[in-house]
Amino acid sequence: MSMDRITKPALYAAAGIPYYWRIETADDEIEVHTCKIDPEADMYRPFGTFNVEIDTHEPWRIKVPIAKLKPRYL
Repeated sequence: MSMDRITKPALYAAAGIPYYWRIETADDEIEVHTCKIDPEADMYRPFGTFNVEIDTHEPWRIKVPIAKLKPRYL
């Protein structure tokens, strides 16, 4: 978990990648955390957490129900 919350964001921010999204699953639920780089601090700042619908304008207009992200079981 620390790899996705600490290590990867630090490496990606240092590389100048403008956005970092983390998708977490727990108890068959999905939560999407979105972050945008703060170029002055060389780190990410959160700009949204979604658990019903992703609805954002960054990095482009996205509106997706979280239920569409859930895996389909055969």
